[in-house]
Amino acid sequence: MKTTLALSLVGIGAVATGALGIVLPAGERIAAGLALVVGAGIGVVVLAIGTQIVSGTPDDSPEGYASVFLVAAALGLAGTLVSLTLLWRRTAGQRTADQRTAGARAEARTSAAGEG
Repeated sequence: MKTTLALSLVGIGAVATGALGIVLPAGERIAAGLALVVGAGIGVVVLAIGTQIVSGTPDDSPEGYASVFLVAAALGLAGTLVSLTLLWRRTAGQRTADQRTAGARAEARTSAAGEG
């Protein structure tokens, strides 16, 4: 069960990254992938430390490794979501400008169609 939950958390991070990448301005979409790299990096660090801790205990069981994997996935997801939040805030001005430009283009098309 722990492994299933851990893999689900990893998937949620990937889906969140993809979804945010879709709505970001064209020049910023690749930056969403970096948030996933941050989360993966955090997960790998936690796995490295956690497996070392578990392997040093007398109860060296698969359950202990599953717990480490779950903690790594949860912290990796948290890192990904924090990174995505920072990216969303950083691109707020650009998104607003893009929306204004799109609105002005739509208004110009409507005006031109009305004149013709």
